[in-house]
Parts: sequence; structure tokens; C-alpha cells
Amino acid sequence: MQMVNELMQNDWDLEKILRQQDELKVKLLRAQSVVAECKVGLADLERRLERRAVSSSIDERQRNSAANNSIRNARAPKSRSVDDPVDQDAAVAFSPRSWDR
Repeated sequence: MQMVNELMQNDWDLEKILRQQDELKVKLLRAQSVVAECKVGLADLERRLERRAVSSSIDERQRNSAANNSIRNARAPKSRSVDDPVDQDAAVAFSPRSWDR
């Protein structure tokens, strides 16, 4: 905006106007280059964050699965019901006849 104001105050020196126009074009190209570089950097960061989020999600699922398995394995054995089938061989080991020996 400063350059525009300077142009309006000067006596419309064509050479100065063309030089300032060139300077503005160079500044615009630099700004476009910076914007493009920022977009590339931002896209890279987003990809890395997404990979990290997916990796963290997988790690958390594995931790939860391992925790659930250890909880499941740490539970007390299931108590037997009266209706459960009886192992006949096991019953022989505890028969009243074996108590007398």
C-alpha cells in the first residue's frame, strides 16, 4: 500500500512506475513461493500426524487386547455345576475303597 501511495504522490515518472511494478512482481513471486512451501510443509506434517495417530490407535488396541487377555487369564477358574459331566477316571482316584489303604 505504501508503494501505491508513493506512486500517487510522485509526478508519474514512468521509469519509476515500471521499476516499482517489477519490484511488486518479484515480491508477489516470493510470497507465492513461501505460500507453496508452507503448503508442502503443512501437508507433510498432516501426513506424519495421521500416521502417528494410526500407529497410536493400533498400539492402544494392542495394549487393550493384552490387558483384556491378562484379565481373562487371571480370573478364577469357573466353578463346577452339579450338572457338569464327571470324569469317571477322576472319581476312581477318590473312591471310598482307596481311603482304607
